[in-house]
Formats: sequence, C-alpha cells, structure tokens
Amino acid sequence: MNSSKDERSINISRRDFLKLGGAATVATIALGMVPGVKGASITVLPKRGRMLNYKIGRKTPSICTYCAGGCGLLVTSLEGSSADLREGDIYAKNLERDYSARGKVVEIEGDPYHPINEGALCSKPTAYLQVVNSDRRVLYPMKRTNPNKGENEDPGWVRISWDEAYSIIASKVKEALTNVPYKRTNTTTGKDDYYYVGKDSPVAWLGSSYWNNEECYLGRKFMALLGSNNIEHQARKCHASTVVALANTFGFGAMTNHIVDAKNSKCFLIMSNPAESHTMEFKWVTKAKENNNAIIIHLDPRYNRTTAKADIYARYRSGSEAAVFLGLIRYLLYEKPERIDKTFVGSRTNAPYDLNGNFLSDWETNSNSIFNRLKTLVANYTPEEVSRITGMPVDKFLEVADAFTDPNNRPGNIYYAMGTTQHTNAVQAIRAQAILQLLLGNMGVPGGGVNALRGISNVQGSTDANELMHIIAGYREPPRTIKWYTPTPTGSITKTDQQIIRNYQKWKNYDPVKRGGSSDPAAVKANDDDASYTKFEQRYYNRHFPTWNALEYHWGIYVGTWPGVDPDNEPIVCDLPVGFGNPIVKLFRKILNGEIKVLICNGENPAVSMPNADLVKQALAKEGLFLVVNEIFETETAWFADMLLPGSVQVERSGSITNTGRWIQWRWKAVDPPGECKEDLIYITELFERIRFELKKAGIKLPSEKYSEENSVIVKRTIGGVDLPTNPDATWPSRFGRDAESVYKEIGAKSITVGTTTLFQSAANVLYRNSYDPVSRPDIDGIMPKRRDIRPVDAQDEQYGYFKNWAWSWMDNQRILYNINETNPGVKTFFAWFAMNENVWLGLDRAAIWSEPLYDPTKPSTNPLSQGMPLHNEPLESPDTELASEYPTMWGSNYTYYEPVTTGTPEEYPYVLTTFRLAEHMQAGGMTRNQPWLIECQPEMFVEISPALASIIGVNTGEYVIVKTARKPEGERMKCIVTERIQPLTINGKTVHEVAMPWHWGFRGLSTGASANALTVDAVDVSAHIPEYKACLCKVEKAL
Repeated sequence: MNSSKDERSINISRRDFLKLGGAATVATIALGMVPGVKGASITVLPKRGRMLNYKIGRKTPSICTYCAGGCGLLVTSLEGSSADLREGDIYAKNLERDYSARGKVVEIEGDPYHPINEGALCSKPTAYLQVVNSDRRVLYPMKRTNPNKGENEDPGWVRISWDEAYSIIASKVKEALTNVPYKRTNTTTGKDDYYYVGKDSPVAWLGSSYWNNEECYLGRKFMALLGSNNIEHQARKCHASTVVALANTFGFGAMTNHIVDAKNSKCFLIMSNPAESHTMEFKWVTKAKENNNAIIIHLDPRYNRTTAKADIYARYRSGSEAAVFLGLIRYLLYEKPERIDKTFVGSRTNAPYDLNGNFLSDWETNSNSIFNRLKTLVANYTPEEVSRITGMPVDKFLEVADAFTDPNNRPGNIYYAMGTTQHTNAVQAIRAQAILQLLLGNMGVPGGGVNALRGISNVQGSTDANELMHIIAGYREPPRTIKWYTPTPTGSITKTDQQIIRNYQKWKNYDPVKRGGSSDPAAVKANDDDASYTKFEQRYYNRHFPTWNALEYHWGIYVGTWPGVDPDNEPIVCDLPVGFGNPIVKLFRKILNGEIKVLICNGENPAVSMPNADLVKQALAKEGLFLVVNEIFETETAWFADMLLPGSVQVERSGSITNTGRWIQWRWKAVDPPGECKEDLIYITELFERIRFELKKAGIKLPSEKYSEENSVIVKRTIGGVDLPTNPDATWPSRFGRDAESVYKEIGAKSITVGTTTLFQSAANVLYRNSYDPVSRPDIDGIMPKRRDIRPVDAQDEQYGYFKNWAWSWMDNQRILYNINETNPGVKTFFAWFAMNENVWLGLDRAAIWSEPLYDPTKPSTNPLSQGMPLHNEPLESPDTELASEYPTMWGSNYTYYEPVTTGTPEEYPYVLTTFRLAEHMQAGGMTRNQPWLIECQPEMFVEISPALASIIGVNTGEYVIVKTARKPEGERMKCIVTERIQPLTINGKTVHEVAMPWHWGFRGLSTGASANALTVDAVDVSAHIPEYKACLCKVEKAL
C-alpha cells in the first residue's frame, strides 16, 4: 500500500507530532531530556559505570508486566552477591528457588533462556526500568483533604501512616456494613436462614490483572468473607466474551493452544493487531511464515503493522465480525463441503445429534440434525450479503474464504483480541469462529485453535482466580438460582439457591468423612448423580460442589444447613455470598444511585478505561462514596480517591502469573519496594485483618458465626476425625502461612491430608490442581510454576515445542487443550454442556455447535439465543437503519437488566468510531504515560481519518478536530492524522466513514490528552457484560 503525501510528511515532521513509522525503537532512543515533557529529566550512568553495575549485579528472573505474552525478564539489582545466572547455564537450575530482596534495579533485559521471547523484548518492557525507578511513584499512604472531587479539584493529599490508613478504611467498611441483613425468615420452613446476598453489599472491589495469582485469589477470598460479590476487574472489559463463548463451545473459556505453538501453524486468520499489541507473540507467527510458508490473513478496519506482514488483507466495518465468520461457515457448508473434516465433526462435536439427543446416522442430510440446523441458519450469509453488512468486497471475502478453508493450509490458527471481544454480540462472533474451526478440524491439534490474545500480564490468572461478580474459584459459581431452558419439550427448569444449598448438604452427608457432612445415621444424603436429579442438576452439582467443599476448608467457612441431618427442613447457613454481584457497568450505576458506599480499587484505572467515562467520573465523585485506590502512580482514578495507597511493582514481590496460553510461571522478587510501598500480598493480608478486627468488635460476622452466637451452638464440620469450626481468621491469608508459596499451596495442592483422610478436592482452584507437588519437586518447594528447564520431556514435546518442563500449564500441564494425542494426562476431550432435556445428557466428550447454556427460546428469532447458535446482530449504534432493522441489536428494549444508555442516530452522528492500542502504550496509560522514553515515541492523543473524510471536513494532518458522540455531545478535542490506513466502506450500498483512535490517554501523567472512552457507548454484550468499546457512532468537526 502506498503512503499518502500527508503520511510521508508526518514521517518528516514527527518530532513536531508523532513518531509513527517504527524505524526507531525505544532501545535506540537517546537518553536525556525529553522535549516538551515537563519533569522528564533522565539521569544516565556513564557507560563504563553501567557495565560494571551490570556485571556485579544480581540477576533475578521475572515475567513482563505488560501484555499477557508471559515474556521472561532478567532483573539486575545492586547490593547483592554476584550474579547467580552463569554463562551457558541454559537450564538455569539455580534459579529454581526464591530470592531475598536487594536494593536497586539497574537493568531490565529479556531473558535469553526463556522459550517465549528468547531474550527479545518489545518497547514497553525495554523502558520498564523507568517505572521501577520513577520519582513519580506514590511512596506513602495519603488521604484526601479536599472534600470536592473533579478533574480540576486538587485532592490536597496529606501523608499518613499505614496504621491510620487501615484504621480509616476499616471504619468506613464497618459503617457501610452495619445494617446489611444476614438472615431472613424462610416462608416454607418457618426458620431463619443465614446468608448474605452478594449483589446487595455496599462494599465493592476492582482489580487487578497486574497482580500475581496469589494476590488475586486473596482479593476474591477477601470480598467473599465480607459477604460481597461486587468484585470485578479488567477481564470484564477485555475478554469476558471469550470465556462465555469458548467455555460453552469447548469446555474451557481460554486460549486453546499457546504462544510458541504458532510455529506449527500453516495459516493464520488474525482479527487483531498482534504486531503492536502482542509483539513477542507475533514473532512466532512470522517464524511460521518463514519456516512453514504459512499464510497470514489479516482482517482489520485499519491497515497497521500486522497488515504489513500479511499475505491477504481485508477491511471490514467494526461491529460486523459475526457476519464475516457466518459467511465463512456458509462458504464451507454450501460452496466447499468437501473441505469439511467430517470425521472430526462426526466424532467430536454434537453436529450429528437432533434436539432430542438422538444420534442420527444420516446427520449430513437429515434436516433435524444440528449440522443441518446450522446449515439452514447460515444460508442467508452469502458473499454478497456479507459484503453488504461488512463492507468487505465480495472478491476479497472469497479470497479469504478460499485460503483459510483450503485443506493444504491446515492446521489453521485464529488469533483475535479486543477487536472481536468488545461488542454487544461478541459472544456470538467468537462462537462463530469456534464453529468454523470445528468444521475444519482445526481444534485439539498443534498449530490450530481459537486463540484469544489477552492484553494484561495476569488477566488470565486473575480470571482463573475469579475476581468477578459471577464466579468464585476455578470458574465455579457461588450458590445462586439457576434457570435452564430445554428445546425438547420446550420449557425450562429452575432451581433456587436455597434448593441448591440444601442439595449440597445432602452431597456432604453422602461421604461425611471426606466432605464434612453429618455422620448421623438419620442424615438425608444424595450424591451428585442421584437419580432424583435432572441431568442439568447432576452436571451442575458435579462441577460446583467439590469446589465449595474445598473453599469450606481453605477459607474456614461453612456452607449448608445446620445441623445437617434434615437439609430440606433445617436453617440454611451459608458463608459464601449468595447470587451474582453487579457487573462493572452496572456497578458504577449503583455507585451513582448511592448503593455502593466503599469502593476499593487496586491497579485499575476506570476513569480512563470505562466506556462513557464522564459518567464514571461522576460516580467516582459521588458524595457518600469512600474511594480507596492502591496504585504506583497518581492516575486519573487516584485523583478522585479519598485514600491513596502506595503499591509495589512486579519486581518488588514474588508470586505466580498465568499468561494468555495458560502457562503458570513464577516471578521472583528482586528488590524491596521503595519508601513505604507495600508488597500487595502484605497489603491485602493486613487490610483484611484490620477490617475483620473492627467488624468483629461491632458484631458484624460471617452468617455461621452469627448463627452460632444466636443459637448457642458451634457450627463446624468434621473431616477425617478433625473438628473444623468456622474460623476465617485461622485460615487467613492461608492455612499454610503468609507468603506467596503458602497461598499457592492452597490454590493448587495435589493432595491435602486432614486427620485420617484426604480432602475430596484439595485445590481451591480446580484448574491449578497438581501444580503444587512437594513430593516430586521438593527442591522448588513443590511449586511447579518455578520450573525453568527448557529440555523436552519426550520426542513429541521436542517436535511441537510444548516446553513441558518449563513452568506449569492448566489443566494438569496440558499445553494444547482437547488434544487427544498429547502424551500427558490432561483434559483431552471437549466437555461442553449438551443437555437436550432433563432426561438426556450428552457432551462430556463433544464440542457444542448447538449450546444449551446459550439457548433461550423466549427471545425473538433474530436473537441468536433463540437458536442456540450464532447470528449477526448490529451494534447498538448502527450506521445503517435498514441493517439495524434486519439484524436488530442484542441490546433490545426487552433487556431491562441495565438502565438505558444514551444513544445517537446516523443522521446526527454519521461516522463509525472504533478504538485501538499502540505498541508504545499500555491500556489506560497509568504506567506508560509516566515513562519518558515511550512518551517520546508516542507523545499525544490523535484520531485517524481517511483522506476522503478529511476532504469533507476540511482538515489536514496535525490540525485539531472535535469528535462528538451522544455520550459527549460537546466532544473531545485532539489532533488528526489523515491517512490511507483507514478508508471509507460501502455498507448496504452507501458510503460509510470510519475513524479510529487510541484509548490510552487521560488528564494525569507526563503526557495528557483526550480520553477516547469519554465517547464510547456503555452498552454491553448481554451474555458476558463486556462493553461495546469497538463500535459506536460519532461526528467529526474541524476545531475552531
């Protein structure tokens, strides 16, 4: 693609505007005073001095803090002994242990022994030293003295002690929880049931995907013990739709393969921009291109650095992803049926079945088979219709379809990220990707898969730890009322939270020695497979009850009825908060409504990262909200805080971290935090202990503790002859100690003995089971993620690059999910839910093309939930009224869970707005907009517009424009780049212009600028609650 004249002029004058070309990298930027950036002076050691420090410093292995690639770092610090990492010690056995802290970090480089990045780094970690040693870091606890809050209201920070900070926070939490009900009279039994309702808690928690697994796990434990399920973090805003889509198709809601596995692919269909957002991951894509002649197909509204490496590039309109993949499925089913892997489809998916659960031997032609139901459903998505919806030319669509479905180009790999996940129909678009890969047989094989590229270093781990309002550990839910819809006969099955808790007590009674139920001979008992239960119940109980049982032990709590002999008629006593909490968009509405009194925000910046950000700022400034922020810099959210606490960076603490490919790796502490910054594990531990102390003084306790007090009993369980009364203080932060290793043992234990027995489930998080194994690896304290051996375990490992001796991968160290040929134990089969009715259960070994959990026959036929299979639906703000009528948004008028959002029309806002990320900045910019080197590369906010639209508006590159949406009619002011990277599209016969902007900027930091998310819409995917960041309507005007 040729550059326009304006693009060439940008390259010439980039010192005045943006360094866009990528010719110079951060590693080669001259150090010194960054022009035009206040307070960005950089002191550089003389070269000889730096080399000496590098040689005498101690090298500590760590993992990068930015994207979820899991790249290895070596951190050189002074005030320690000579480097432990010896030249040529490629197995680094000496690093398989912990380190005591040292004083100052003097160098951060790529780890040459690490199998993912092999010593290379992208721009962000190359500049990470400027975060660790920044003089802009928050160093002490501070409280606000200015009662007014706003962008122009200085907080008036006053330094205080940690003790005073804890005391104030505990007092505010106590005040908020004082009148929260913990019991209610059961109209059936006439007795009082004891439990908290998770969504009704006035205390909420945000964050953090930057934390280690142990810290995330404790954050979830923290909130559950306070009786709250109002806990969310960055995953809700980035890949919540991935989890729903993939879990309900395959079984797990995660990247199916892993990063290095890309080297085994022969074709890539990329729906993101990994060259910039996941640079080291993209390195393996280019290796496949070099070694396998792999074809790279790139679909993106913008021409970008990934496009530059692609063999085939096709533009499309943001928000029409589902139509693209439904068109590809139709192409395969109607135009190239011989390319379908029918052996795979027939043996490993539910395609051959009808909705009665009967296997149909003639499934390829039988109109009742799921296979043919899918075929009928996608019939409308012809190349012409796909083009009409997406703007992708028919010939280009056919080129993409032919290349990706060609059997010679298998295994084929789908990469995607925010461009697909952040829509109101994102779950359906991702489901369509998954179904395409099933039809092609590209699942469960090296080089294949549906591979979600997660965007924050531990967002996979924080999601596994379930810092989310609807799950509590290992993707298991808290007790809640559930409704299942059945297609045959059409109807539904409902089980209330109370019925489920009572059945859980019966499950415990079935094996009281291991499970801690009642051993009374008269006790009513029933296992999870009891014949009286429907197939839905059996599957649900089988998945959830063992985890609840593990949490009772690890958290020192009680779940069930008391005394447990007659569960159907006894009082419910449940220390797990019941029901879902509030998802993040709704949570901020609750704050605005005055229902949330305390918000604890850790390593998250919603003032920049949330859609409709001005509304979020109003919530943060809400009178009556006490806001606690734990951060390393004074971010935009911190500016609104009542209490600002100094956090630590990753090289200042130890713990495990899970990358996008499910590798759980250990990062060792290199130095102590500066000033009075606390390691986050210590901060969480101490804060909970102070809050718990104050709550107990006020009589605010767990439901089981209140029941014991009010009924003069001791609520307890007995396992293996050992009495285990409710006592969360004895199990905080873990039963095994206060350090990260002890907490990890609780998370991933292989086997725990209690008295005369072993726990029914030892690991608190079933995904991480067996990853703590002191018997096989006592040399690394049993922490399997500490392994740093790149030697293959067998020939298969060597052939495909599994690296099974390096770290650990869930589940059971399996590197490619659903791979029946992988030589480790693992979970080799699909296991998606596939219950046709209450009497027929299938699917423990099949992927779900038709998905029961995503089936709701009460929805209109244009809603994919009515089908149990994906359809295209327009974004909430569609640029074409005719398409919006034909393919109505899933955010319909009948969806009343959320308050209405402010929307605009194509007449008033004629252009499509989408957002993107830059290689040099990270998410909401809290770190990177405080790093001078990165700011020099990308110093300010901008919007990209096409030459055609620029001509209409009358602007040139470098001039200011105002971008307006219905959320912000007055608009945001920013510079524009006129570029051919973005082009108008023909949608339904009409020209539609799309504009694009990065979303990293806000009003604090070394570099400030307009916030893209002040413009984006706060509608969400109705299945996953992820906001529709990537498509809304806007107007662009030249600034006066």
